[in-house]
This record gives sequence, structure tokens and C-alpha cells, in this order.
Amino acid sequence: MSRRKQALFYCLMVMMTLAVIEGMAQAAYYIAYGEVNQAPISQPTGPADAFGGAVETWSQRIYRVNHPYYGYTVADAAHEINRFPPPRREDDVVLIALLGGSVSRDAADAFRRALEAWFQERGIPARPVVLRLAAGAFKQPQQVMQIANTLALGGEYDIIVNLDGRNELGFTLGNYFVKGLFPFYPYGWQLQHLGLTDTEKLAASRIYALRQRERQLAASAAARPWRWSAFYGIVHRYLRESAAAQIAALNRELDAAHSGEYRLQRYGPAVAAAPDAYELSSIAARVWYRSSVLLAELSRAAGAEYYHFQQPNQYVPDAKPFSDRELARAVDPDGWDAVAYRDAYPLLLRLGDELRRQGVNY
Repeated sequence: MSRRKQALFYCLMVMMTLAVIEGMAQAAYYIAYGEVNQAPISQPTGPADAFGGAVETWSQRIYRVNHPYYGYTVADAAHEINRFPPPRREDDVVLIALLGGSVSRDAADAFRRALEAWFQERGIPARPVVLRLAAGAFKQPQQVMQIANTLALGGEYDIIVNLDGRNELGFTLGNYFVKGLFPFYPYGWQLQHLGLTDTEKLAASRIYALRQRERQLAASAAARPWRWSAFYGIVHRYLRESAAAQIAALNRELDAAHSGEYRLQRYGPAVAAAPDAYELSSIAARVWYRSSVLLAELSRAAGAEYYHFQQPNQYVPDAKPFSDRELARAVDPDGWDAVAYRDAYPLLLRLGDELRRQGVNY
């Protein structure tokens, strides 16, 4: 037999062996699960953890420390958000407080540079100073609490700028439906009062590692061409279900270790009538609206100007033209964000018009 024919024979034998394995896997999959193998879903699933993610965000606790009025604050004592005594007006300085979540926080330097250039172009002798009071995941009414507390302590501002909108919807719904948390508590509040023992911390750390494993498995589910293989499907499903079972068992251990009072401290009061997503979005939008009105009134009482900017959102119809790269990186038309914001963001836009009618610089 020539080498070519020999190689062809071996290739055929390998293919036949793989076909037999795949056929047996298809049969085994049907016997085990009562359905034909399908391509595995690409997102991890499963109930919320007993501590709303437990140690999934332990790394966030490095910069999130408890604050009696804001919920949490940045761990750096020298950070502008923790400054005491608070800033006061100066003749040659325009003090600008920048409020909001991570988008506002990350935009602070660009905002400052743009203002400096704007002042120079117009020959304004004063110097703009942007105070970064925004923090990751902040949402109303945290911004109201910040300004009220700072003014009560003697702080002064010339201008107060609030850039928000996304967290007020997404994190409010996430608090309630994903974390089991009172919707208007600060995001991740349950992590601020874990009070875990060393044994419980170990269990929570294992939950975190298993959640990471779930994510890795979910990412591998999108691989081609073997994502349609029944053999791959059996292995993949077994690994995911095994991780999910371990997470459930660890959550039961953690959840059983704490009393109802401790759960109230961590999760806040129960909502009397459980709302659906759109109803809770409507409530969250009204809280966002009232919070902005309150900030405008606080600013006016303190002799400062207030400006409210609403974050743009890629799921608002006709928000902007998108490049192919933007569509690939930032738009998932079937994802949870798309459903949440496509339906709920127009509520904020309508209430924004009402803010203008109330005299707010929106």
C-alpha cells in the first residue's frame, strides 16, 4: 500500500472513530437529559448568590469602604470625595463639583482640560477647579446625600454638575432582581456588611472562583466548530452543572448562618408589592427626577449653579450612528441591557423635559 493510500486509510479510520464517538455521545446526551444536544448558551446562568455575589466583588472592597450617608466611599482618605474641611470659594477659583458614577469619574480630567481651554480662550482670569465627587456605581439619591452632607459641613461650590442616568436604571433593577437588595440602596450594599467569619470567607472565596469558572465555560461555549458536538456538549454541561451545584451548596451554607435581622441589615427593607421590571424602572425614573430637583434646590440655596447632564445610551433608538467596531464592542441587541434600556430610558428622557419645565438646567 502506498503512503498516500495508507494516510488516507488512517484518516478514514480516525473519522469513523470520531463519528462513532459522536453518535454514542448523541445517544448518551438524549438518555441523560431527555433532549437533543444543542449549542450551549454563551452566558452563565443560575440563581443569585446568598450574599448577592458574596466575594465576587471583594476586590471592589479595596476602594469601597462604608460611609454613613453615601453608603460607601473611596478608600483613599485624601481623595476629594472624603475631603475635610470641605472646599470653600476663593476669588480667583471657580469650584466645580462633578457628581455621578464611573462615567462621570472617568471623564473628570477631560472635563477639566476642556474648561481650562475654554477659560483661556475667553480671557477669564479665574481658574476652574473640578472636584471629582463621582464614584464607581454611584446612583441617585447618593448624589443628593453627597451635596447635602458637604453643605451641612460648611462646604461651598460655584457650580454643581451631575452626569448620570444609566446607573439609576441598570443598578436599581440589578439591586432588586439580581442581588435581592432594596432597589434604592447603594449598589453592592450587601457587600459592605458581610461580617463573615474566616470559614465563611473561605466559602465565599470558593463561590467567587466557581463563578469565574462558569464565565470561562460560558466563553468556551461560543467556540466553533465543536460547540455543536454532543461529546463536547456532555462534558461542557457536566462541568457547568457541577459548578452550579457547588455554588448552590455553598450559598445554602452561607445563607443558613445568619438571622433575619442580619439579612435586614444587609439587604434592606422588603418591597411590599414586588414590581415587574418596567414598573420598577418607572419608580427609579421618578426617584432620579426628584433627586435632580432636590440638587437644583440645594444648589440654589447654597448660591451655586446646577447643571444636569444625562448620559447617552447606545440602546436608545437613533441615539447616534454607530461604526462597525462600536456595534461589535458595545451593542448586543438581544442582551439584558438592550431590553432594560430600550424600554426604560425613554422614561428618563420624558422626565428630563419635565426638569426643564421646573427650571432645572437639564
